[in-house]
Amino acid sequence: MSSLPYIGGFICGIFVGLYYFYGLLITVRKVPVSTNPKRLLAISYVLRLLPVLMLLVVFARKDPGVFITLLIGFFTVRFIMIRKITGMRKVKVYASQS
Repeated sequence: MSSLPYIGGFICGIFVGLYYFYGLLITVRKVPVSTNPKRLLAISYVLRLLPVLMLLVVFARKDPGVFITLLIGFFTVRFIMIRKITGMRKVKVYASQS
């Protein structure tokens, strides 16, 4: 059994994640200056979600193993972008003193 489809699925997941989460980043940055932020958010959501869902359905029907590697690549991009954007800040949560 070749590992090439799994590597391809992971790389495809990275590209899909970059498309989705970078589009989200651009949208969030444009919301404060937008004249109609609800419309911007709705259009951005549809333009980001539909292609990603279509691709996920295609991979899920093809091979569940490759689909899982695609999801791993997708969420790896999410993790990296969160760390990059927040600057690796550590958020401390303190319990409320009531």
